[in-house]
Amino acid sequence: MSTEDLLKGGQPIKIEHIFGPEIKPHEILEFESMLRFQDDQLFGESGFERSGKVVITRAPARLDVMGGIADYCGANVAALTLERGAVVGCQIRKDRQLGALSLGNQCTSLLGLRISVDDFYERGHLKSYKQIRQLFTRNSKTSWAAHVLGGFFVLLKEGKIQHLPHGATVAIKSNIPMGAGIASAAAIEVATLAATNAVYELGMDAKEIARVGQIVENRVVGMPCGPMDQITSASGEQGTILSIHCQSDPVIEAVPLPFRTRVIGIHSKVKRPSNAAYIDARTAVFMGLTILKRESDCEKLRDNRLCNLTVPEFRRRYRSYLPARMKGRHFLDQYGGTVDSATEVNPEKTYSIRSRVEHPIYEHARVRKFFQSIKDAAADADNVKTHLKLAGKLMYASHWSCRYRVGLGSPQIEQIVNSVRKIGIQGGFYGARITSGGGGGTVAVLCHGNIASGLIQVLAAYKLAWGLEAEVFYGTTLGPCQSEHTVLNLS
Repeated sequence: MSTEDLLKGGQPIKIEHIFGPEIKPHEILEFESMLRFQDDQLFGESGFERSGKVVITRAPARLDVMGGIADYCGANVAALTLERGAVVGCQIRKDRQLGALSLGNQCTSLLGLRISVDDFYERGHLKSYKQIRQLFTRNSKTSWAAHVLGGFFVLLKEGKIQHLPHGATVAIKSNIPMGAGIASAAAIEVATLAATNAVYELGMDAKEIARVGQIVENRVVGMPCGPMDQITSASGEQGTILSIHCQSDPVIEAVPLPFRTRVIGIHSKVKRPSNAAYIDARTAVFMGLTILKRESDCEKLRDNRLCNLTVPEFRRRYRSYLPARMKGRHFLDQYGGTVDSATEVNPEKTYSIRSRVEHPIYEHARVRKFFQSIKDAAADADNVKTHLKLAGKLMYASHWSCRYRVGLGSPQIEQIVNSVRKIGIQGGFYGARITSGGGGGTVAVLCHGNIASGLIQVLAAYKLAWGLEAEVFYGTTLGPCQSEHTVLNLS
């Protein structure tokens, strides 16, 4: 941000640093500058008051390295944070209004939504999640605010806070591109909840913030994601890949990357046309779970975690119960529905069940082998490339499964993965795979050593084929639960 931009809002106001680190990410420093110089986007009728405390937090984007869409099946997944992040500033209001602001690079990009705390209630009782979702979706231009203000409702609904004594203004400034498949929404949810956690002194840890954030995404926004995005954003550590075993109480381990090894993201600049393929795949997985529970009475599936089945026992005992495809209506007539509260079986659709169930069970096993290879590479410097080659093969196998078992992918993503594979280890590339629920978005690439020349080749080939300038994401940064929030006093 230039000096001219900083001064456009008026003369500086006094800011007292009350709490937080002295050394801060540049995004937080930029946010503080907008406060100091009274940026027009931040102040005014829908914005901050020019006096009072402001709590500032930052949550990073995440890169789905392995596992991804198997998280809702209880799988082990691998993810890390990226350098991109969402910054949230939260200021208490004197009235009962909750306001959300989205800050861009120009004043014209300001978006705003204001509701009342009282809008959460009907006849003295909290509304249902369905009613709150309708509250946020009544205007498509401001439906994004569900990611921000929805957290206040979830905290009330889940009993984390008994009542909201006052309103609040929440301002978001994010440099995470939407539609890139790197969890821009989760970063906003986690940053907002981290700020709310500090404002109300709720004492929530990373797991609890992630759990509440997932409820916001599932029940308020209406997107049936698993827990990986919010956990990674909240708990990320520098120089590590998070191993997240997505059970009811997630087991999180930070696995250090070997020396000169990193995982980057290559953004195709192609946005997913919709989330339909991901949602259909998840629906089919829970249809398969329902069939297995009914037909086999498997003890391991009593907690609804498909990945409690090992690959050998699934293939030997349970695979034969699953139809390759099944019409939604036939399933509903026979089984009545699934246990998944985030999806509904469409009677008119035909679902591919067997292959969708196979993916998370096989992926869970692949991720465990992947982490063992990463650990072996870190411990065995003389044979680091050998171990990374195995990890890379597992990534390519995961990519194949996402494409052919789950039905995800796009020609642009295939172009990037194939280019990486063709250049291979001589260019520093050991593995690549599609990320998230993508029909576009970002490719995760496992790298070691100098990748400059190979990366130029991949980006040039992609531009020649599609006329698009791919973007490279690097990592890693701390999640908000691994660093202190900042408290400023304006006067």
